Amino acid sequence: MAIKDLTQIHNSMDVEVVDINGNYQFREKIESMGLRIGVHLTKLSTQVMHGPVTVKVGNTKIAIGHGMAKKIMVSGNNV
Repeated sequence: MAIKDLTQIHNSMDVEVVDINGNYQFREKIESMGLRIGVHLTKLSTQVMHGPVTVKVGNTKIAIGHGMAKKIMVSGNNV
């Protein structure tokens, strides 16, 4: 399975978070949203022109800025 950042995968894909690139504060912020290594999520949408990426973790929908989404590495089937 390939590893890509969250902005590189297609909408409606189910993936697993495998790494979070960033400093301690960034990792803490992302983890407080429920995104941790090992968590499964579904990418719902991406806005044009580097807008936010929307994902679903469990029953929660989260919008993540494009720059932040580029630091979240994911893996899954057909990635």
